[in-house]
Amino acid sequence: MIEAFKQIGQILPTLWFDKVKIVGVQPAKDGVFSDVEDVTIVDNEPAKISRKSLKPSDQKDFGTDNYDVVMYIRTGISIPAGSDVYVTDVNGQTVKYKQTGKAYTGYVSHQEVAMIRDEKATEVVANGLGND
Repeated sequence: MIEAFKQIGQILPTLWFDKVKIVGVQPAKDGVFSDVEDVTIVDNEPAKISRKSLKPSDQKDFGTDNYDVVMYIRTGISIPAGSDVYVTDVNGQTVKYKQTGKAYTGYVSHQEVAMIRDEKATEVVANGLGND
């Protein structure tokens, strides 16, 4: 039975049209000082982003884009808690998310990563019709 799920895990990424870049940190030395530096874990990796919910009545602060999402991505990628995830959707729009916890790796076919988008709204409104 596990073999069937492994085969599904090979097929799932072909159905995911979002592309992600995951950036974490690693320890680094700057002379005698200890520091951290950004390191790219994966780039241009297929994934699927799914919003948990987004209701206007749940928005507590106006002028922010704040919502939870789940990222579905292949197994075999170690994604540390606190990583930054840049998602480019099928329409070419890139959004930055912050991973809130360690990925759940309990599935044979994929892993799930809880993330949050929490940044100020930056969309430009032209002539009251949006930025088409």
